[in-house]
Amino acid sequence: MDNLKKIAMWTGIAFTGLCGVMLLGGGKVMSGTLLIATTFIMVLPVRRPKLPRWGRVGLICAVFGVVAWNVSTTDLPNPSTGVAMSCANEHADTYTSTGFKFLDQVTYIFSDFLSQAAPS
Repeated sequence: MDNLKKIAMWTGIAFTGLCGVMLLGGGKVMSGTLLIATTFIMVLPVRRPKLPRWGRVGLICAVFGVVAWNVSTTDLPNPSTGVAMSCANEHADTYTSTGFKFLDQVTYIFSDFLSQAAPS
């Protein structure tokens, strides 16, 4: 059971860090920076009395709340216009709505990250 807890903890830490990198590349600098800083806080040992466990859990929940709020402020392109506005938003012309606004915003940020990472 101890190995399962360690695997779950490190998977969560790695997932949080990767989401931070994705948000940084997708244009959400504040959220990406917060998630990467949270990753470092999660890696710190719990046994140190600098920050108690309940403080760390509260801080992590607050950071995820701020990140979710920041992602929800993402402006989605208008699907009725079939033409992309500029070359900087090449992924906007392939954007399709799923009907769930928050999921659409997350996939839009992820596609922005992928379009930035793709070779020109």
